[in-house]
Amino acid sequence: MNEQFHVLNDAYRSLLSRTLPNKMSSHELASSMFTCVCELTLDASDGSQHQDQSRDPITSFKYSPNPNGTELACLVLTLVEKISSKLTSQQLSQETSLYFKDVSTVLFQYMDFMSKLVHLACCKDRLLSHLAAKSVSSYVIYELRCFNTVNQIWEWKCLQVLQNPCSGNALDACTWSLTTVLKAVLKETSQYKPGTLEKLLATFDTALTAVYSQLVPVESLGHGNSASYPSSNTADWATTLTNLLDLLEVLTAARFKLSTTRVCFTSSRLSLVQASALLRIVDSHVHYFVKKQVLLLLKRILLQKAGEDMGFGEASSLTHGDDHMTSDILTLADDVLQAVHTDWLQCVPVESAAIFFGGTGQLCGGSSDAFDHVMLRAVSLVVLKSLEYKIQSAGGKGVCNTIGIHGYLSALLLFLSQRGVQLKQGSHSCCWVSLVFGEQDDDMMEAAKALLLLYLHHRVSSDLEADAACVVGGNPHCHFLFLLRSISFDHSILLDFLISTETCFLEYFVRYLKHLRDDWEGFRTVCQKIDGSDRCKLSWKISQKDNQLLDNLREELQQSLCLSRGSVSTWSHSGGSVTIVDPEPAPCLQPSLCLPSGSATALASTPPPRLVDYGSSEESETEDGDLPSGLTQDRLHSDSVVHTHNSHSFDRTVMCLTELRVVVTRLQRRSLFPYNATSLLKLLTQIEAKRSCSQR
Repeated sequence: MNEQFHVLNDAYRSLLSRTLPNKMSSHELASSMFTCVCELTLDASDGSQHQDQSRDPITSFKYSPNPNGTELACLVLTLVEKISSKLTSQQLSQETSLYFKDVSTVLFQYMDFMSKLVHLACCKDRLLSHLAAKSVSSYVIYELRCFNTVNQIWEWKCLQVLQNPCSGNALDACTWSLTTVLKAVLKETSQYKPGTLEKLLATFDTALTAVYSQLVPVESLGHGNSASYPSSNTADWATTLTNLLDLLEVLTAARFKLSTTRVCFTSSRLSLVQASALLRIVDSHVHYFVKKQVLLLLKRILLQKAGEDMGFGEASSLTHGDDHMTSDILTLADDVLQAVHTDWLQCVPVESAAIFFGGTGQLCGGSSDAFDHVMLRAVSLVVLKSLEYKIQSAGGKGVCNTIGIHGYLSALLLFLSQRGVQLKQGSHSCCWVSLVFGEQDDDMMEAAKALLLLYLHHRVSSDLEADAACVVGGNPHCHFLFLLRSISFDHSILLDFLISTETCFLEYFVRYLKHLRDDWEGFRTVCQKIDGSDRCKLSWKISQKDNQLLDNLREELQQSLCLSRGSVSTWSHSGGSVTIVDPEPAPCLQPSLCLPSGSATALASTPPPRLVDYGSSEESETEDGDLPSGLTQDRLHSDSVVHTHNSHSFDRTVMCLTELRVVVTRLQRRSLFPYNATSLLKLLTQIEAKRSCSQR
């Protein structure tokens, strides 16, 4: 046993170092590997306790009392997986490659090693089962890429398991292996013969469609009527559902990948046309992380980002999809909106955020930011994107026929408030976007874009007023203002967003600027309301280098409090940063202070250091000539601390947009901007013109 271990270990180390093993020939190594696996004795019972014994059982393994046998088998499985992956990627020298090709040929063509592996993948031991599945998948990928053939033993076993599905290692190994093979082909489609992906999907299409209908709940649910599963809330069933959801995402990504070919398989449509079954999982007795995975899958599908985290690249646009793409997306949107209409949101759990990476430990103390932001973002985007798709089809008549956009947004706000998001009344109800999406820029832009489209549609169809939009947190002016406040009105961060391809900020920004141009007074009103609500409880976070600075600051604040509310001059101080929280009177001068109206927002913090200084490159001289008349750099600075008839936030917003226009103009003039920004600059110029007209 020890000798076999040293032989296998030597072969594994040689493979990693891309050299030849020096202890035996390729045939001897293959024989030793085969022997180690075959020494495990067979057991007639199946690895799943739910397997119908009348069916042809999938053989599982029972291990010898000697643990060394299992350890050697694990080492062999790891070695097989590495050999196949190295041969597939062609990372070995010619001599080393020939040696391990001989090992692989002897094992799989002369010793029927694949049959042993697919049986081992169904054993009760999860470690051995997973390692065997990895070995099988790696060799299948090798044959597909290098010989353009689908391994018949693997194909037959997968079809056999899918046609008689039940929770257990056999089904888990099968779905995991199929997912892995499809992912490999999707990642490097050009490395495989044309038609390989279509061939795989066609082979398993019927079986996958059948297994989906058997593994997800089929009964119609209402609030309080949860679906149940065999072995529900157990690790076995959670693993089965998790693997199935991964497979569904890969199938959907494959559909997006093949959309230009007009080829569409039924299994690739499942997550869209039968999304109601996925929504029922959220209201079933399964583990929380499974429910979370369902919502993340639906979110990625609606954002056309299925498979993005798996490295498949950008998906094709829905407008260039197959013949069923548009109708399928609308079916998904209908299922979501119908679920919301029947109080499905009340069944969606949101647990406290785990404090361990991938763990189950929970935050204590009732902190306001302890809720699971990932879950909240997923739910919010699923609802918002469903509404967006709905209004873009047939004028959004289907939305108006149910509870209306206003009703859906109200239901979403109620859900968020019940799950720990602290929303404020009036204009500040719109702050929910920043509270929920503040940690994820790409999701925030998607949400802001969707809400803008919903607002514009609702305003046209029902003459919606801004105040009514604020009640349900749907005023785009508020969303944009809260975004600017979160970045301290720093135009360079907006520039980063514009240049980045990771968010839809450009599309959102252009749409919003058009709305701002057409609803200038509406934005001014929003700024005044929000600034007015900030009279103020201020939470000071002061980094002080000496106590005298803090004493002087307190003295200035005390003096300002003695002034009348109507004549207080505003000012700024660079000694600390100010955070505005819920308005509440403060009885005395403490680190938290109550200031008159207008003072709070004037005490703005110094903008954070910029990651990239776009004005520090060569030929980056100050170009005040780019600024509109009367808005030099000195004037821009002074406007931040001197009251005009406009609100403080209003002035700072215009300044930020003006500075952005200056920088973009400069970059475009030097051919440093990544795309033609002429239309964007035109909009920014129109905004500045609006501001100039309003001052006259």
